[in-house]
Amino acid sequence: MSQIVMDLIVALTCGVVTWAIQTAIKYIVPFIETKLKESQYSWAAEIIANAVRAYEQTVSGHGMGEDKFQLVMEFVNRELSKLGIKLTEEQITILIESAVQAMNSEKLLIEEATSTEEFEPVLYKDDLVNGVELADPEE
Repeated sequence: MSQIVMDLIVALTCGVVTWAIQTAIKYIVPFIETKLKESQYSWAAEIIANAVRAYEQTVSGHGMGEDKFQLVMEFVNRELSKLGIKLTEEQITILIESAVQAMNSEKLLIEEATSTEEFEPVLYKDDLVNGVELADPEE
């Protein structure tokens, strides 16, 4: 009788372990795949942003936007292929346009921050100019 009980316990244990493994595979594997895809998408976005900045810096000339776009697209496709990252042309185009918009916004912020406006300095009685104290305008 004890042999029958032991065989039953082993069979139940194997069944529970099999069920646990199947459940884990069913839920954990898709989760891991999703995380890997998110990571790959982030890598692709970073590669594209760097390519946009690089081609903006190296390819100059008025009306070169479409040429820059094609150069970036070719570079990105080549690099993503090396890494085994698969994105559609539409996804790549969206990421390129996003990177261009972000770069242009950064440029605008920098230009606004560094623009110099003419201003008249306000000098007060206690201010020194070339070591000489200014006269009080009320005197």
